[in-house]
Amino acid sequence: MGFAVSTAQDGNIAAAVAKAQAACMSVVHISVSWKDLRPSGGQWSASVLNELDLINTYFAALGVQVELQVQVVNTVVSEVPDDISALPYNDALVVQAMQETMDTVFAHLPSVELAALNISNESDALWGADTSRYAQFAGLLAAVKPHAKALYSASHGGDTLSVGTTFTWGGLTNPVIAPLCQLTNAVADHISATYYGIQNDFTVKQPMEVIQDLDLLAAMHPGAQPIRLAEIGYPTSAVCSSSDQLQSQFVDAAFTAWDQHEDRIEYMGWFALTDLDSATVVALGIYYGLSAPVFLEYLRTLGLRTWPGSGTDKPAFGTLLCELQQRSFCTTTCTEGVNEPVKEQVCISPNPAQDQISISATGTRSGTPVRFLSMDGRQALQLPLGPVMDVSALSQGSYMVMIEGAVPCLLVITHR
Repeated sequence: MGFAVSTAQDGNIAAAVAKAQAACMSVVHISVSWKDLRPSGGQWSASVLNELDLINTYFAALGVQVELQVQVVNTVVSEVPDDISALPYNDALVVQAMQETMDTVFAHLPSVELAALNISNESDALWGADTSRYAQFAGLLAAVKPHAKALYSASHGGDTLSVGTTFTWGGLTNPVIAPLCQLTNAVADHISATYYGIQNDFTVKQPMEVIQDLDLLAAMHPGAQPIRLAEIGYPTSAVCSSSDQLQSQFVDAAFTAWDQHEDRIEYMGWFALTDLDSATVVALGIYYGLSAPVFLEYLRTLGLRTWPGSGTDKPAFGTLLCELQQRSFCTTTCTEGVNEPVKEQVCISPNPAQDQISISATGTRSGTPVRFLSMDGRQALQLPLGPVMDVSALSQGSYMVMIEGAVPCLLVITHR
């Protein structure tokens, strides 16, 4: 099971990840825009590459897998780089650009384990019934899949990687669109879907409808390919005709549906851990070209926890814990909430630094090993914890600081 780990107002990613891990998260959902990563030919975004470096080091250290989504399309928005945006998906230049993208992505993810790689997200929302788009994309996926699998196997000791693309539940079950999705999925290792318990107008369905909806998905896509629910969610806003109680009922019904298809549905990824803030929602509305309050409230309230402050659990989060406990997914309790492991918060000063730093980690003993990992996951330095620590042996760049029993944190070494 996985989560899209959104943070509360306090921005504490470590606390958010710990909350999700305590709720049986073994996979974290990460999306990257192709255009943001590679704006044009020969150009790579330093900030996105740095994010990949952090993802690699942070989640590898925590033992959490990543479900990576590289967005060629993101729902109704094309994310193809500008220099190739007018070409068919199966054009040789587009294929070459995506293979080079895979080279770059895997060079920055040498350590973290991938649960799956999905190339493009909810593309059917943009392509509609345009058969040529699905066929062209099948050509791209067929060319890129073996390249990505070989790269991953080489960097992960022969491990295999499942590669596919994500469509909406609506597209995968629509009598007209589903055969087109199947045309593309024929070259995929798995079937990836997003499912939200909503009507076309963004008001909610009755919670129990998820059972018949996943029945339909499984019935229309039989065979050996496992089904992955890359995203599943249900809003709580009254504007969407919903409530906290309805979301809780939806979680219960979703697990019932999963029980009935445990042989076909191998993964369920909850979207999202925490509600979004209003500014982010407004920006997403502009991105998608939709400003209706019902759509914005749908986006804002998909979390299983609230946004203000450090966030609080909605009733659905407690229901989730009960469902997980009943199925022995991990050690948790549905009556007292999540018992999160208490980890020390680490404070480094100065940060950025040049030659010397001080580390504050209350409760951590002097002499405890402090490991400095480069962004490719390799240990660059290890020192005993002390009042003042000499880090002059570190080259300029970013490092994850690892202390047993403490939350990993980032140290930046600048020019000397």
